[in-house]
Amino acid sequence: MNARRSRHTATLLANGKVLIAGGAARTPSGDWGPSAELYDPNTGAFTLTGNLNNTLVWSASLSVSSATLLNDGRVLIVGFANTYDGNGQVKCFPNIAELYDPATGTFSKTGGTVTGHIGGWAILLHDGRVLVAGGALDCNEVLPTPIANPEVYDPSTGNFVATGPFVPTSNLYYAGGPDVSAVSLLPDARVLIAGELNSELYDPVTDTFSITSSMTTMCWGTTPPQYISGRTATSLADAKILLTGGSSEDCRYAFAELYDPSTERFVAAGEMSRQRDNHSATLLPDGTVLIAGGENGVGFPGTTTTVESYNPSTGRFEVLGNMIVPRAAQTATLLPNGTVLLAGGYGSPEIGFWLTPMPYAEIYTPPVPLPAPIVTDMRFDRTNVSVGNSFTSNFEGSNLTSQMFFDVRFTAPGSNLSKVSLNWQAGLISAHTITPGVAPGVWTINGVRPHRFESDHAGNFSPVAATITIIP
Repeated sequence: MNARRSRHTATLLANGKVLIAGGAARTPSGDWGPSAELYDPNTGAFTLTGNLNNTLVWSASLSVSSATLLNDGRVLIVGFANTYDGNGQVKCFPNIAELYDPATGTFSKTGGTVTGHIGGWAILLHDGRVLVAGGALDCNEVLPTPIANPEVYDPSTGNFVATGPFVPTSNLYYAGGPDVSAVSLLPDARVLIAGELNSELYDPVTDTFSITSSMTTMCWGTTPPQYISGRTATSLADAKILLTGGSSEDCRYAFAELYDPSTERFVAAGEMSRQRDNHSATLLPDGTVLIAGGENGVGFPGTTTTVESYNPSTGRFEVLGNMIVPRAAQTATLLPNGTVLLAGGYGSPEIGFWLTPMPYAEIYTPPVPLPAPIVTDMRFDRTNVSVGNSFTSNFEGSNLTSQMFFDVRFTAPGSNLSKVSLNWQAGLISAHTITPGVAPGVWTINGVRPHRFESDHAGNFSPVAATITIIP
């Protein structure tokens, strides 16, 4: 890459390129900088794009930002900025948010966060807003104080608003809600907030949180950890959430567990081949999960090159091999051709101090790469239809088959927010009947998500533009 980076963000854009920004980023000369860059899978090259307006960095060991692809193709980056005064002291500005526009290649400031999140998790909700949860209030703390109240960003207004509060708990360490270990969007539009002694579910319709079950991972077999950092959460094709590894004050984990939305329970899912935290976990098109790198605390530099795979059909982990360099806090991005881009991180001995960010990137190619299905066009056979009649929709694109399922993202008449209909259509061509009770007016479909498995709703939506008018 053009800069050394760790704990940065990597976002697959609608044009197939990958935006890499934020995190602990240093120029080749070693200076901190606000640069961002694009990876082009067609050329295999990294090129600089517009600079961030703020230096969203802190140190090589603290996560500082999240990046979320919005429905309109822009990217929301949430983090914090810091500068040094004349006495070498850090001045912290913790409520920074910016938007990247791929059409212009530039960043612009947007409304600041309400509570000043640092290194929190951000999830794109079905309605197009972004939930930001977890993180810290004081960027000068080594172990940041958890944030008691998440917030939601609305792209239509450019503002953040606080959500309803977490459910208070009996956790003596932090009674305001869970210390957030991982966050994941569920198929029913709720969000799992995985915490140590309790986990919660966020309902964007009611803007409220409710308690769900606790995670199963224990420190030394019997003690629930107060907080698990460096953990991954991956939405599987069967709608369950796989959580792997992580570390707490006293333990580093090889444990994995599954959250089942249908039962709202966590269950143990075996162990990885080794302890890992700050690793990456990527859902591949065949339904398996690629788990790479991370810290394992063994030897110098304490990071690992090892890679393994989790197979949901067998519930087993299988060692796959090794990366070219040891790395932790890297990004892993599934590319449209079915390969995975692993970029940056820390832990390469030749860089020097093992926490120093590295510029190296590499590509993982599965034994049988499955290119991502992409919808490039959607057509209706008519522009309007009355109640009781039907219309036909036709999807076109690349790597599509007649056995696929299609989710659609749409806006209803008179609404500014999006909704999502899961498995709206099976096959490339299908007829849809307008039943009584469907609201009259213009319905707009603005995104389509093709998938091979009926229960798989984890991928990105392909942007489309299709409208149909319902006549009473």
